[in-house]
Amino acid sequence: MITYRNALTKEHRSLTAFLLDHGANPWNHLPEDGIRESLAAVAQGNGEVLLACDSSTIVGLCIFFYPSALPEKYQQYAKSQSSVYVSEVTVHRDYAGQGIGFELLRQTIAGAEALDAMLVLIDRHEENLASAGMMRKAGFAELRTFVDLERRNYGSRKTTVMGYQLR
Repeated sequence: MITYRNALTKEHRSLTAFLLDHGANPWNHLPEDGIRESLAAVAQGNGEVLLACDSSTIVGLCIFFYPSALPEKYQQYAKSQSSVYVSEVTVHRDYAGQGIGFELLRQTIAGAEALDAMLVLIDRHEENLASAGMMRKAGFAELRTFVDLERRNYGSRKTTVMGYQLR
């Protein structure tokens, strides 16, 4: 049975390894320094890491940032609305297709409501159909697609920003 809980700061080192092992693929921009920066920001109280666990084994995670820590480049999509930004959803490759990513997003959306956010933002490679399906299933809608040469070096090299309007 899969259970969900918030990560402990002492688990962050293993989460970096998890992300590099299970999140790295041609669709996903995951530089190690960026992962470390995200986890450091969470440790400083700017967000959370939600874990999916099978017994004591981590099988998925979602990193998200509070409205007060919304990255500047996503503020244009928030349009002054209090917004949570999901920077990463990764599922262990042996657990893919079991709805774990969807459930991580569903629980993050519920947490965003508790933070009085009005919008949840997330992005993906334009051609990442698995992520697109998971995000649509969770209720996200496409906001904008643009060429993103800094983060995308595969396929169309485009990023699609998606949003979930809470109210």
